[in-house]
Amino acid sequence: MSRPLIVSDCDGVLLEFADPFAAYLQSVHDLTMKLESFSLAGNIRDADGVAVAPERFPALLDGFFTTHMPTQTPIANAPGSLAELARHCDVVVLTNIADHHAETRTLELARIGMPYRVIGNNGPKGRPIQALLEEYQPSAAIFIDDLPPHHSSAKKHVPHVHCVHMVAEESLRGLIPDATDADARIDDWAAALAHIQRVLKG
Repeated sequence: MSRPLIVSDCDGVLLEFADPFAAYLQSVHDLTMKLESFSLAGNIRDADGVAVAPERFPALLDGFFTTHMPTQTPIANAPGSLAELARHCDVVVLTNIADHHAETRTLELARIGMPYRVIGNNGPKGRPIQALLEEYQPSAAIFIDDLPPHHSSAKKHVPHVHCVHMVAEESLRGLIPDATDADARIDDWAAALAHIQRVLKG
């Protein structure tokens, strides 16, 4: 009999991202990040207070993942909650990270208690989730992410998947819009675990 499938984002859902990334920008590039809008790129400024050009952002992000991924710490209750779910579910981490970082991310997650399959992605997540459903043929599926467009993409391609909008980093909760296509908004893993267990029990 097939098992349920949990598909979870990583940055901002399983791992802290905003604070470690800001610390990297300051220590390595002498840049500051003050979260004032939804777009991270528009919040990064040089020592003179001038906003960094958006085209520089991909290289900064790549540099962070190349050298500072180990500075990311688990979101509270994420490892334990996923471990509880993994007793009866398959767990896949679907993260918008370059393919060459996916192996490092797999090792880092395993090191801190989340030894799950990691899939690197670029862009909307609906089709990758659809591919996972075709592969696993799960009895039910849950998708967890912090960004509204990914929930919209999921509902477009796999409308029967139960979507949980989770903004686990408190500093981002006032900046990320509501995901109107999600089925639930839960920002804490302990509450999310109870909710997911209820959904899977039907």
